[in-house]
Amino acid sequence: MRKIWDKTFHKIYTNKRMVVFLFTLLFMAVLFGSFFATKLNTDDINTIQSSLETFFTMTKQNKLNPLQAFFQSFGANIVFTIAIFLLGISVIGAPLMIVLFFMKAFTLGFTIASMIKIYHLKGLLYSFIYIFPHQVINLLVFIFFIMFSMSLSITLFQAILKKKTVDFSKVLNRYLLILAMTVIILVITSLLEIYLMPFLFRMVLS
Repeated sequence: MRKIWDKTFHKIYTNKRMVVFLFTLLFMAVLFGSFFATKLNTDDINTIQSSLETFFTMTKQNKLNPLQAFFQSFGANIVFTIAIFLLGISVIGAPLMIVLFFMKAFTLGFTIASMIKIYHLKGLLYSFIYIFPHQVINLLVFIFFIMFSMSLSITLFQAILKKKTVDFSKVLNRYLLILAMTVIILVITSLLEIYLMPFLFRMVLS
């Protein structure tokens, strides 16, 4: 296990420029999403507020279905993860990963900014509960998983161009291990989202 962690941290260190790029992309996407939320018209704001009020009411009355909520949360995350995984074993996957990650971070920024725009100071508290800790952990996990996936995609692309032989079986086994670790963490964060987040919202709303 120690050997696996050492290799993982070495991989992160050798791809630190890519990690910095992904964190920068995250910041820019959240910023763009927030800016887009400030330009919504009254009808859009009312629609979003209605959805949020419905969620708050169900949360306060403890009417959320945990199993359904888990499958919705985990399902969305696992679909994104599988898409990144498949793009990682594609020679043209890197640009598409960037687009998918930007869209995910954009949506997060849009949601946070919408809460703040509608509820003002309370919106800051609501958005903090919405993202911490599960969304923050998810973003970190996605950044590092995308780093591994982009690195693999680029390696395969360069191997084809330079006609080099790649031990694909060894690479795939390591990649599957990283995928398994990612899925385990996503299960944990989905559980945090469906149990911890409603609990915190109930405390605040009551």
